Amino acid sequence: MSTDESAPASAADPVVADRIDDYRDSLFDLLRLPTISATGEGMDAGADAVCEFLADHGLDARRIETERYPLVYGERVAAAPDAPTVLFYGHYDVQPAEHPEQWDSPPFEPTVRDGSIYCRGAGDNKGQFAAHAFALDALGAADAVPEVTVKLLVEGGEESGSLGLKDYLDGTVADPEAESDAPAAAVRDADLVYVADGPQHRSGRPTLIYGNRGILTFQLDLETGNADLHSGNFGGPVPNAATELAEVVASLTAYGEGTDPERGYPSGGDRVAVDGFYDDVAVTDADRELVAALPDDADAVREELGLTHFATDRDYYERLLLEPTVTVNGLDAGYQGEGSKTVIPRAATAKLDSRLVPGQDPDRAFERIRDHVAGVHPDVEVTKGTGFPPMKTPVDTPASDPVRSALAAVWDADPVELPVLGGSLPAAFFRRVDALADVPVLVVPYANPDQGNHSPNEHLDLDCFERGIRTTAAVLERVAETNL
Repeated sequence: MSTDESAPASAADPVVADRIDDYRDSLFDLLRLPTISATGEGMDAGADAVCEFLADHGLDARRIETERYPLVYGERVAAAPDAPTVLFYGHYDVQPAEHPEQWDSPPFEPTVRDGSIYCRGAGDNKGQFAAHAFALDALGAADAVPEVTVKLLVEGGEESGSLGLKDYLDGTVADPEAESDAPAAAVRDADLVYVADGPQHRSGRPTLIYGNRGILTFQLDLETGNADLHSGNFGGPVPNAATELAEVVASLTAYGEGTDPERGYPSGGDRVAVDGFYDDVAVTDADRELVAALPDDADAVREELGLTHFATDRDYYERLLLEPTVTVNGLDAGYQGEGSKTVIPRAATAKLDSRLVPGQDPDRAFERIRDHVAGVHPDVEVTKGTGFPPMKTPVDTPASDPVRSALAAVWDADPVELPVLGGSLPAAFFRRVDALADVPVLVVPYANPDQGNHSPNEHLDLDCFERGIRTTAAVLERVAETNL
């Protein structure tokens, strides 16, 4: 399937080309399982299927039970005792397939059309973590498995908070088959944590990312009375929960320097207006240099998304990757049916998230938001949801060298390098293990930029699927030659 005419990037390449249809069919078996962590549907059977899948492709595999959903662990131990260890992380749970009428084919029936695999989980994340197992299988068939210990940790709760992963890494989950009872005993010897998740840069070039933004979710609730009221009989003196909560929400953001609030739209400020929110931000000059080197494609983004304007006049990628946010995800108050109903809402709710950059902590961020809201309106209840801390690996880490080389060889293009992923991953939880506190964590997405993860018609390009397998094989070969 590969279209490269250059020399193979890996000894596994001919096997991958020969077996790609078999690998696709094997992936389809995983994709047909609706492993939805939000509802629990298919999770137990899904863990068994992933365990069997890893075993079928050259790894010793087992389930690790948690109070939430099982983790699946697989390994292939190198013969050399001093061989480097690469830990691949992925997740087998998927988002719900809402709005089936918006799917062009059934969401859990993998369908190939226009050169892509359409199915929930194709890119997020079954197609990406499966690439690691296929790469090991291909290397084995080529009699070219490098002297690298390969470990996979595939969780079942990434889409719903990663509670099981967190408990395992904290040492509160027992792994009866581990050689010791130390926290995260099976993975604590990793020299590199490698995460294939998310889409590549929108340019379509291979992408190497040194971390990810964190996330905090929270909810604001306000009640101003015991019933919705007639807006004519009570409008004016009676408080309106929707109006008052909207003022609280608006107070969380403000226009930053360089943004003109007189341009004709009154909201959508581009900076968080919470005291102390930026105090812990730890962005380096090297991070800013990477961002400055990114293609300036803001105008194309605006056109593709049909935007009338951006919320800021500052650099698109600097604002996206290097600064925190507060985002309104949803508002609910009063009458939402057809036509009109002249009421004063007695209650209002806002759901929000905050993306956090390196140096910030979800707990401290929540405390500052809570204190801010209390100062604006003491009757608003602030409820904390889930959160991942941000994660950052120094951009000069030597571990990036074999990855950068493999990406360039497989994709025939120099990779785009980002200091952090705009989205959030639980990769920072690995840093909770003392033995992994300084281990490089690299995010290397294999999915196409338009994969549509979390949306109807999620899809993984067949070319990305094949190149992802080849990339993992090439990375392992180059890691074996490198002193991590």
